[in-house]
Amino acid sequence: MASRYANFLTSKLAALAIFAVAACSASSVLAQQTVLGIGVVGGVAVDAESVLSRSGQRIDPATADKISNSLRAADTNIDRVSKLRMVSLKSLDREIKKCISDNKPIPVEVQFMAGLQRVEFLIVDAENKDLILAGPGEGLKTDTFGNVVGAKSGTPAIHLEDFLTAMRSADEARTGQGISVSMDPTAEGVKSLQAFYNKFQFTPELVKQVEKAMGEHTITLTGVPKDSRYSQVLVAADHRMKRLAMGLEQSNAQNLPSILEMAQKKKASRMSGAPRMWMECNYQSVATDESETIYELRGQGVKTLTENAFFDQDGKSKVQKKQNKFAEQWADNLTERFEEVSQVEPVFRDLRNLMDLSVISAIISKNQMLDKMGLQIDAITGDAVRMPSRPVPSSVPTACSFVNIKGNYVVTASGGVQINSWAVAANTRVDNDLVKTSAVALAANDGSNWWWNAN
Repeated sequence: MASRYANFLTSKLAALAIFAVAACSASSVLAQQTVLGIGVVGGVAVDAESVLSRSGQRIDPATADKISNSLRAADTNIDRVSKLRMVSLKSLDREIKKCISDNKPIPVEVQFMAGLQRVEFLIVDAENKDLILAGPGEGLKTDTFGNVVGAKSGTPAIHLEDFLTAMRSADEARTGQGISVSMDPTAEGVKSLQAFYNKFQFTPELVKQVEKAMGEHTITLTGVPKDSRYSQVLVAADHRMKRLAMGLEQSNAQNLPSILEMAQKKKASRMSGAPRMWMECNYQSVATDESETIYELRGQGVKTLTENAFFDQDGKSKVQKKQNKFAEQWADNLTERFEEVSQVEPVFRDLRNLMDLSVISAIISKNQMLDKMGLQIDAITGDAVRMPSRPVPSSVPTACSFVNIKGNYVVTASGGVQINSWAVAANTRVDNDLVKTSAVALAANDGSNWWWNAN
């Protein structure tokens, strides 16, 4: 049967990225949807060749104006700031399908989930056989790096594209390593560096030779499509975190010294091993009522961890029992000050959005909510909307940082991001006061729109 999802949507927005929409049949014809995106996530430019540093990656005024003009096409009703904005998944799915059927663009407010800034609640609307996402919402603007953010808060907006990826990857997220990214040196690179040090004593003039000897760090992604925006954010967040930790870039946050700066300040005479650093979920128990009609994500969502490692003669990483105290202090500092730091390092809030979406998707999948309710949202869960293929590098060059503390110390950082959404989803506790929030949210729905505010 010929697809009715053929060739819809023309360019309406600036700074193109393809959002393909197709029918679920093998004979479907791909169509293209323009969404806002310029290869920048959280202020870090990403392309297929490398992850670029944040420095100097501000977009030019003309491009900023084009994106801002595109955002003005959004429904102005979303401009109102709300502490509790709801999005109906049944109606969102219907909205997407209607755009396809009518051969019209997906509206800006749909692409950015009605201006949701964070998903804090999942509400079960049993009467209407629907699931509701809820959290703070507001209007949209672009920041100086090209990110679409809340007009008042400056927090990265939630992308429909990321939500679709989270929903479609929910089952895969429970297997193997789950959703993760890691940047690690190759065994060959480590052995090459060891051979280099057998011949030369490190001096600052040898930095480029050290980086060349180590070669590329391999980027490993699991749990989500490697060419998705979701993967771009994972890579960008990990890359930014490492560069801040190593002192290769300065944070916009005050008083966030690198590991090497802390070691230098303390005049550490010895610092062995290579700290491995990564970010992972940091939630309290998911709250729910006795009837499991509402779920609330609690906690800041993200934490940074570290362990110390060394490389054996075969170039393989081995974990040391003794921790690098400066790496621990740095990781603890970023965790404790996450809200403050992420306000000026938006890629970390973008990462938290992904974690929130994946935990919500895991709750839906774990409890088989769609099947139990007979809720079909195949534009969200199926392949009716095909995501664009985003450029994501498979490796990044080694970057060397050092300080002189009674000698020269070179630190490399490996690690990544781990999103164990199913572990978070399985850790619940009962709080019947949540029923009040659910009642307020559902009572505010007059059925006239796919999203609404409760206040």
